[in-house]
Amino acid sequence: MGKIKSTTRRALTTLICLSFSIITLSARTIEVGEGKAFSSINAALHKAKAKDEILIYGKKIYKERLVIQKPITLKGVGTPIIDGGQRGDVIKVNADNVTIEGLQIQNSARSSQVDYCGVHVKDAQFVTVRNCVFRKNQFSVMFQNCKNGLIANNNISSNITYNPIMGNAVHCWKSDNMHITGNNIGHNRDGIYLEFVNNSHIDHNTVSGCARYGLHFMFSHFNVYNSNRFNHNQAGVAVMFAHNVEMINNTFEFNRGTSSYGLLIKELQYSTIKWNRFLDNTVGLLIDGGSDLNVHHNVIKNNGWGMRLISASTNDTIVHNNFLGNTFDMTTNVSYNRNNVNGNYWDKYEGYDLNKDGYGDVPFHPLSLFSMLAEQNENVLFFFHSFLMNLLDATEKVLPSITPDNYVDNYPHMNPYKL
Repeated sequence: MGKIKSTTRRALTTLICLSFSIITLSARTIEVGEGKAFSSINAALHKAKAKDEILIYGKKIYKERLVIQKPITLKGVGTPIIDGGQRGDVIKVNADNVTIEGLQIQNSARSSQVDYCGVHVKDAQFVTVRNCVFRKNQFSVMFQNCKNGLIANNNISSNITYNPIMGNAVHCWKSDNMHITGNNIGHNRDGIYLEFVNNSHIDHNTVSGCARYGLHFMFSHFNVYNSNRFNHNQAGVAVMFAHNVEMINNTFEFNRGTSSYGLLIKELQYSTIKWNRFLDNTVGLLIDGGSDLNVHHNVIKNNGWGMRLISASTNDTIVHNNFLGNTFDMTTNVSYNRNNVNGNYWDKYEGYDLNKDGYGDVPFHPLSLFSMLAEQNENVLFFFHSFLMNLLDATEKVLPSITPDNYVDNYPHMNPYKL
């Protein structure tokens, strides 16, 4: 009986290997370029069969628009350019298991009514766009109603500055299990925009110079944002109407303007914000309607406002963060604190630690009178650092009257955390 089972296993293994060999042999490599079998990419696409690889050679500009409706690999050798001539999408993908790599894709159409793209993937899964350059497109990469997509190591920027036709670098809608990694994104409207995108991972991207948000996502749950850098974007990063989100080890810096934030939280629940750096922003972190958030081990440094907790932000745990060199460490527009704000390091703390346990013996009140007045009327900022304002702040420390006395860190850390 054992010999029969062993023989059966060997037969099955042989059959699987033969099947794989047949599939591998059936996949062909088709070459496009000067002196190659095809001079046109569309002609090669027409001849290609499922699982074929189309290699496109040279620095030549191919003025073509492509529609991919079969599982193939489209690969550039030497970064050839596919130019859409500003007529519709440059490349449309309507098939599963497609790979696009090593190409420069440019000049999609531009419209205030239709979203035209460099690469437009719709109703597909296991589609990869990697190691490509995107220029002069309205939207560079768009995935709609997709699963298991990969957008990796692309260089993306656009020369469009007219707001009604400016699109996003990476735009995903109603998609699951997306992986967006290692992209270098420059000028666009939003760098990465996600709406109704779940169970996805966004990591190691650099996004700068966007006209609105470096990252903007709405109604997108169970996602992880890890080790990204967002800098010099007009409004920073916005996380809205979501739950179960993890934002870990990201850098938000130099996002400055009248309505700029390192990170804007709007109606976020059951989420973690840890090991991030908020540096040199107008507002480091704005939490508006955040609940059950765990905000810990972040560096909040050299911002105008380190953290603004406004509206119905409740049951948040804000602990073990470093507040360094901010004009205002924390401010709020409500009178009652329903959050845990303990064990943080505040460089403005002037207390003492007699029992040498590493925590101050005197509680720290992070809200200054001036910050509260400025929250109610921004014109007060004209009097910043004036003798009168310094006098009021000093008086408030002795006789609290306006600042909510329940906004307090009962265990301020004496030394900065090593983050």
